[in-house]
Amino acid sequence: MDNEMDIALMPKTALQGPAMPLSMVNRGEVVVVKQVKGCRTVRQRLMDLGLNPGAQVQVLKNEISGPLIIAVKGDGRLALGRGMTHHILVMAVPGGKE
Repeated sequence: MDNEMDIALMPKTALQGPAMPLSMVNRGEVVVVKQVKGCRTVRQRLMDLGLNPGAQVQVLKNEISGPLIIAVKGDGRLALGRGMTHHILVMAVPGGKE
């Protein structure tokens, strides 16, 4: 049963490369959330914000200082602190660069 659920959450495009923390994604890149880590509270908070496995996000701002800003669900925007971005593992989407 768990395998059926995993398949349903996978995006239709093929993913490439190993999973990496969201904090390592360059500005303009589109990625798919592979896994959300951390304690139950952190995982639930991130999922409530729309960062579920299979969700496609685009990094709008990723600079050395300040929050990482991402686009979620089309026109939604989220600003995440560096600590939170380490809990979100993502994979690159082929051709997912602006």
